[in-house]
Amino acid sequence: MPAQLDRDLSIRDLTDPAAGPHALQLVLARAVEALADRWGCEVRWWRGDRIVTIEDNYDNLGYGADDITRDSRYTRYVDDKWMLRSHSTALIPAALRALAADPADDVLLVCPGLVYRRDTIDRLHTGTPHQLDLWRVTRRSAPMTTSDLDEMVTALVEALLPGAERRYEDRVHPYTLSGAKWTSNATGNGSRWPNAAWLIRRYWRERVSAARAAASHSAWDSTGC
Repeated sequence: MPAQLDRDLSIRDLTDPAAGPHALQLVLARAVEALADRWGCEVRWWRGDRIVTIEDNYDNLGYGADDITRDSRYTRYVDDKWMLRSHSTALIPAALRALAADPADDVLLVCPGLVYRRDTIDRLHTGTPHQLDLWRVTRRSAPMTTSDLDEMVTALVEALLPGAERRYEDRVHPYTLSGAKWTSNATGNGSRWPNAAWLIRRYWRERVSAARAAASHSAWDSTGC
């Protein structure tokens, strides 16, 4: 187990400039710049640790105790308290706790990095994909709605895949309200949506349990997959 864990932790995070330059960092920077310019908000980065508590990966995001995703077939546990994060959203509880300690009226939380799965490896899947959570947290008086979510989608698609088609599907997720999935077809081939060049999932959220200290905030995000 220690040897395997060392190998897992030695995998390079391509989004992190500290490990050297990579094209993925240019994509990330373009996405962040597009949203920050549109909203005029503060940007805060939170990379966190690859090993997170099981609470932050599951419990604080509303996952049920018996959810199948917790099974060791899908989750890489370190011990009975810690695990290798299985999604970038596992960074959000700690990022929100930090925000509650140092509040901002309007901020974009940027949480990129490597995550660990037990997926079958093929041309669309890997056991160590890179993911990105982008959350806008604001104290503005008007609650955010799905219109704000669509604005975010539009800004990201225009910045990353200008001219690409996109489509929307409703999705239910433990820690979201008005969840949806957006797929983009950069090829223009209508039959190739499952093989979209960029898959963007959208989750609009309010008052996540992990951020009760910041419960007056509304939050929503965009996760790149």
